[in-house]
Amino acid sequence: MYYMRGENKNNCRGGTPVASLTLAEQFTLRALTGRVVGEAIANAIGVKGTLGILTNKTYICASLTGAIEAAYLAHYGGTRRVVTTMAESEDQVKSALEGLAGSNLVFTAFGGEAGADVNLPLTRAFLRALKDSLCKADVFFHVRIWAPGFVKKVLEEDPSLAEGLKNRNVYTFSFDLEKGFFFFNRGVLGADNSLTLEKIAEAPIGVEHNELLRKSL
Repeated sequence: MYYMRGENKNNCRGGTPVASLTLAEQFTLRALTGRVVGEAIANAIGVKGTLGILTNKTYICASLTGAIEAAYLAHYGGTRRVVTTMAESEDQVKSALEGLAGSNLVFTAFGGEAGADVNLPLTRAFLRALKDSLCKADVFFHVRIWAPGFVKKVLEEDPSLAEGLKNRNVYTFSFDLEKGFFFFNRGVLGADNSLTLEKIAEAPIGVEHNELLRKSL
């Protein structure tokens, strides 16, 4: 199974520069991925109310955010609501999350243009904010946050932060390029505050989408 690999602070994955995709191809990849994710949020997860997205101020994450929201709205003929907030640093995460207090699900759309030195602290700040937040929404972690193990690492560092994940559903996704499928998963919180994944749905990956994902790895 393939996962998006974590990036280092030099913006490389496994020592290979990220520049294997042009910026235009990055936009296309996020459009294709966002459509699949947005449809899964509506269909597989079954969100019927407000979709909230916490993102950052980068081109790539903005294109992913827009694609997810457009796909979600299109599923309901534009009759549902989407809300977007931004956090570029740890101290902005709490207020960004509070801005999504009325959401049914919050998607964390950050990670694509930064390394662990940025994404791990943002994940830590998000889980801290979630613990005491007025926002009671379910949570969907982007694969670029889940696959590098940021959520797992934060919970191991501070198990008390698992309180913020109780009484709410946790989701993420992965993909298998050989089989040509996205897998949408629910995270199950164990007695030891660890999260294990249960597959709830899958979606086929088109030829162009598959090629771009391979090129991005």
